[in-house]
Amino acid sequence: MSISYLPPNVTVNGLYTGLCYAFDGSGGYTVQQGFNQIVLKTPDLLNKYDVTDSIQLKFSVQTLNKKLSIVKDPSNTHTIQAWFNPVTEKLYTDSIKLCACDFIDGINYQSIVSMGKMGSLYKDFNSTVATYFGSVGGFMSLFSNVETFSVNGGVFDASAYLQVLNSSTFNMQGSFVSDLSGYVTINDINNLLDWVVDGNIFNNRDPAVHNYGIIDGFVAGDLIYIPKGFTITLSVNIQTESILPINNVGPSYLNSIRNKLNWTRNNVVRTTTYSTSNITQTTTFPILLILTNTPVENYLNYGKTWKLVPINNTDVSNNSNTSPDNNWLSVSLSSTGRYQSAIDESGNIYKTQDHGLMWSQVHNIGNSPTNSVSISFTGENQTASNGQTIYVSNDYGETWQPTFTGGTSKIFVSICLTGQYQTVVSCGDTVYLSSDYGVTWTPIDNTSELYYSVEAFPTACAALSYDGRYQTIVTENIYISNDYGETWNNVSPANDLDDRNWDSVAMSSDGHYQTAIENGGEIYVSNDYGYTWLYVDNSLVIDKLWESISISATGQYQTALEKGGSVYVSRDYGVTWEEIADPTLQGLQWKSVSVSSDGLYQTAVTYGGQMYISTVLTNVVTTGGTSCICD
Repeated sequence: MSISYLPPNVTVNGLYTGLCYAFDGSGGYTVQQGFNQIVLKTPDLLNKYDVTDSIQLKFSVQTLNKKLSIVKDPSNTHTIQAWFNPVTEKLYTDSIKLCACDFIDGINYQSIVSMGKMGSLYKDFNSTVATYFGSVGGFMSLFSNVETFSVNGGVFDASAYLQVLNSSTFNMQGSFVSDLSGYVTINDINNLLDWVVDGNIFNNRDPAVHNYGIIDGFVAGDLIYIPKGFTITLSVNIQTESILPINNVGPSYLNSIRNKLNWTRNNVVRTTTYSTSNITQTTTFPILLILTNTPVENYLNYGKTWKLVPINNTDVSNNSNTSPDNNWLSVSLSSTGRYQSAIDESGNIYKTQDHGLMWSQVHNIGNSPTNSVSISFTGENQTASNGQTIYVSNDYGETWQPTFTGGTSKIFVSICLTGQYQTVVSCGDTVYLSSDYGVTWTPIDNTSELYYSVEAFPTACAALSYDGRYQTIVTENIYISNDYGETWNNVSPANDLDDRNWDSVAMSSDGHYQTAIENGGEIYVSNDYGYTWLYVDNSLVIDKLWESISISATGQYQTALEKGGSVYVSRDYGVTWEEIADPTLQGLQWKSVSVSSDGLYQTAVTYGGQMYISTVLTNVVTTGGTSCICD
C-alpha cells in the first residue's frame, strides 16, 4: 500500500502556516520580562520637589485642623468632632489660608529644622555691598563705615529668622503693622486627603494602626511645600554726592557680575537692583512645613515665664540678684525690644542692645526718688529726668545732654514712638510739651484745668500714641488730648472717675486702646481713644496697690505690676487678667514694666534691685544689626 504525504504549506517570505510534520524535541528556555507599575493617579496639586534649599519648619498639625473644624483627642489620632458630610464623605471646608499672624504665632526656635539656602542671605548681601564699593583707595574713601559694613556679621541663623518674622513697624497714623504680610492657601483638600489616605505616601497612615479617612484631616508627618514661601528684601541707601563729577562707579562694578546677582535655583529666586543711591536685593525662598503633633502658640506664653537678669556681675543662681545700688525706678523698651534703658534711684542709666540680656551703665543724672526714662520705638531718641532736669539722648542712650531745668517735684516722662513729641508731667508744677525730640520745652496754659490738677496732685502719668496726636494724662482725673497736647479734656466726670489716685496709664500705638490703673484700686480700660472707660469687673484685680502698666502696640497684650504683690497679664485687650503663679515673682517691690510693641519682649524692675525679662520665644539670642553708610 502506498502512503501519500502532503508537503508543508510555505507562503511568501518562507512563512510556514497550517499543519506541518516536524521532529519532536523536549525541554525549553525561560525568561521573565517586567513592566512599569500601574500606579494611582497623582492629583495635579501634589508633586515631587527638591526640598534641599527650602526653609524647613516644623508646624503644628492642630493649627491646620482647626481651620478645617476638626478636633482630635490629645494624642491627635482619633477625631472627636469634625465639620464633615457623611453622605458625600467630604469635609465642608475644602480650602484654608494661613495668614501672616498664624505663621508668626506657630513658629519658635525649636520649629526651625533648616534655613536652607537662606542661611547665606546676609553673607551674600555683605558681599554685594563690598563689591559695589570695590577696593580700598578708590571711591570707597569718600564714604564712612564701608569697610566695617556687615549685616549681623554675615550670619543668618534661626535667631535671625525669628527676628525677621517678628520685626515690626508703624504707618504714619500709628497703627501697628507686621513686616510679614501675605498668606498661604491650600486648595482641593478633600481630593488631596483622599489620595494620601489611600496611597499612604507619607508613611504616616498605616491602616493597621487606625482606619484613616478624610475626616481625620492632616496628620503629623504630612509635608506642605510652598514654592514662593518667603520673600525678603534687603536694602541700603547711599548718600548722593553733592559735588560734580560723580565718583560713585559702584553700579558698574555690580553690573560686571550681574549673573551672580540675578539667578534661579530650585525655586530660590534672587534679583538685585542698584544705582548710585541704593542697593536692593530681593530673594524668594521655598518653605517646607513639616507637620507635627507639638502645638506652638507663642503668645499663649506671654508673661508666663520670667528670667532674672544679672546686673553688675551679681549672682542669679539662687534668684538673689538684689543690688542696693540698683533700686530701679523706671525701664523702657524700643519697638522690637532690642534697645532698652533703665534708671535707678542713684541716677545710673543702663542700656542694652540685645533684648535685655547684657546691660552696661552709660550715664548718671544724680540721685532722685523720681528718676525716670522713656525711649522711642527705634530706641534712637531717649529722655530721662531726675525731677529737676531733663536729659536727652539721640544716639540710642550712649550719650546724654541736659535740655531743660526747672522741675520742682516728681517728673513723669512720656515719648511718642517716633520720638518727635514728648510730654513731661511735673507734679506740683505743670505739664511741659516738646515737638522737636526734647530739644525745647513749652509749658501748658497755666489757667487750664489740667494745670491746676497737676499743680495740686502728687502723682501722675502720661501716655502718647505713636505719632503724638493722642495723649492721656492721669492725675486725680483723666485728661485726654487729640491734637498733640494743644487742648485737653477732662473725661473723668462723664465716667465717674474723678478724684482717684491714678498711678499709671498706657495706650496702643494708635491710641485706640488704653488702660489706666489706680493706686489701691482697680483697672479701667478704654477702646475709644480714652473718651469712655470700663471697669474691669474681676475680683483678681480689685483693690490692688497698682504700680505700673504697659501694653503692646495693638493693645492686645498687657502687663500690670502690683507693688509688694504679683505680676498680672492680659492677652485680650485688658478684658480678662491672669496672675503669674511663679513664687519668685511674689511679694516684690515692683516699680516699672515695659512691653515691646509686638509683645514678644518685656522687662520689669523692682525697687529692691531685681530686673526680670520675659519673652514668648525661647532660646533666642540676637546680636548685631544693620550698618549705615553715610557720605
